[in-house]
Amino acid sequence: MKVSYRGNVVTKDSVLTDSFVTVEDGIITYVGKECPENTEIEDYSGKYIMAGFIDIHCHASALNMATDNPQEVGDYHKAHGTTSMLLTYYRDVPHEKLLECLKKVKDLIGKSNVIGAHLEGPILNANFGTGSGNTQELPDRAKYVKYIESGVVKQWTSSPEVDGVTEMIKDISAAGIIPSIGHSKASYAQVKAAFQAGARLTTHIFDATGTTKDESTMDGTQDISFDEACMLMPDMFYEVICDKNWVHVKKEKLALLIKTVGIDRVIAITDSFMSDGNDQSDINVFYSADGKANLSGSKLTMDKVAKNLFNAGYTPVQVSWLTAYNAAKLLKLSDRGEIAVAKKADMVLMDENMKFLKVI
Repeated sequence: MKVSYRGNVVTKDSVLTDSFVTVEDGIITYVGKECPENTEIEDYSGKYIMAGFIDIHCHASALNMATDNPQEVGDYHKAHGTTSMLLTYYRDVPHEKLLECLKKVKDLIGKSNVIGAHLEGPILNANFGTGSGNTQELPDRAKYVKYIESGVVKQWTSSPEVDGVTEMIKDISAAGIIPSIGHSKASYAQVKAAFQAGARLTTHIFDATGTTKDESTMDGTQDISFDEACMLMPDMFYEVICDKNWVHVKKEKLALLIKTVGIDRVIAITDSFMSDGNDQSDINVFYSADGKANLSGSKLTMDKVAKNLFNAGYTPVQVSWLTAYNAAKLLKLSDRGEIAVAKKADMVLMDENMKFLKVI
């Protein structure tokens, strides 16, 4: 069946007002001002028709972790406009359990919006990120080769300063998996070594990161931070958690990142975990025994991410780059991430204020 959707069509380059997207057998066959003949019309005049969201870093739905119910996590985020996603598994998942999780991911590929897995660990600097009493694991090739052999890992985060990570990154890259770096205070030299080994993504930049002090640094001057070192690497992509009140990353820092590396290198993510129970906030805050507040990811969905970006002043075209196009480019998903002829008809409908209405 051929259907033409009428609305303000957000392409990679512009917003085509009062235009049509024609879809046949799940593929976009026409984008333009004139409605093709012999087609049903669904009229969404005044609304935005955009590429479906792609989330490359998501641990959970409101009620379930990906470790326990990956199908529900995928369905929950699909209902909020995420048409493609990587299920993310943190460093605290035991080896055998992780292998079981990857098998479940494999079963979902091609049957859901889940397209693979992101391993956030286990080889991360123990001093950075959520979790108390983290122990410092070192790369164990006998273990991590099994993750590679699962065939479903698309992205993999490690900390460059941990012994053996550079060699692990080479193995990951050689297998066609995107090595990412984060949870780190690696020096410029360590970041550069990771990049030369194949690292092409920074995991939630400006979060769970630090700076290694150089012996030559004098009082009154600054060392280069892990984040700054990553921003100096060519052809690197950068995840950013975009919550409503810009707690994870100040919106001015996002603006600085985009000004430095270009909007085509920045990928908005949810880093979503199970809810902390506070429905008035889109971030997760848990309290330790001594009453200290600890930030632990978010309760975000990608429709909220898009709304937060729009409210911060980004145009619909820029929002689409940050929520779909750039992630597709990173993952080499040439069949999606934008509204264009021959692409998959993964599309979402947003109102004039960038409020999500539905998956088309």
